[in-house]
Amino acid sequence: MVVAITYDKETGNVGQHFGHADFFKLYEIENGRIMDSAVVAPFGQGHEAVASTMDDYSVSLVICQNIGDGAMQALSAYGIAVCPNVEGLADDAIEAFMQGSLLIENAPNCDCDHGAGSCCGGESSCGSTCGGCCH
Repeated sequence: MVVAITYDKETGNVGQHFGHADFFKLYEIENGRIMDSAVVAPFGQGHEAVASTMDDYSVSLVICQNIGDGAMQALSAYGIAVCPNVEGLADDAIEAFMQGSLLIENAPNCDCDHGAGSCCGGESSCGSTCGGCCH
């Protein structure tokens, strides 16, 4: 099983936004153990490109902080489950998943203010083409 976590390379933390993630840390898990891990960049920005990247790496589960409905739909189309609302170190998150203490919710969670100064930086009219959230 391959699990991808949105990744902040500078801090090692779970990254904030799925669709705008610069990096993902991939973990290959077998028999309850981490067999391998690697940090990869998505093949583009936006939920469609990032979801396609997850499919290319045979990801079964994405762990992230924030994710919108458009991104959830894109991942769902590839059969990829999502565990949102996760903060802290990525390595701690994968351990929590393996211990069964993270919930797979498969539901969007967007708590950003989509007005001026939103997480989109004002570049997107959220709600029009991105499923209600820019993640």
